Amino acid sequence: MHTYQSIRMNINWVTQRMASDALGVSESTLQKWRNKDKILVIGKHFRRKTPTNQQLLYNLEACEKTLHQLCTTPLEV
Repeated sequence: MHTYQSIRMNINWVTQRMASDALGVSESTLQKWRNKDKILVIGKHFRRKTPTNQQLLYNLEACEKTLHQLCTTPLEV
């Protein structure tokens, strides 16, 4: 199993499983953030491995930055 630090220092784009492990969420949560909540944006947070492949790769740094911003921004009531 990869540690969060080794993933972050050595790889920019990681598999969905590695991203979910590093971010501490399930793969289905990543899918929800992509499709329903629109938190993760194609090209910035994730991309296809190849143009004809369904497998997705994630930019951990961009995902972390966005999640940090969302978690530290006060909710509007």
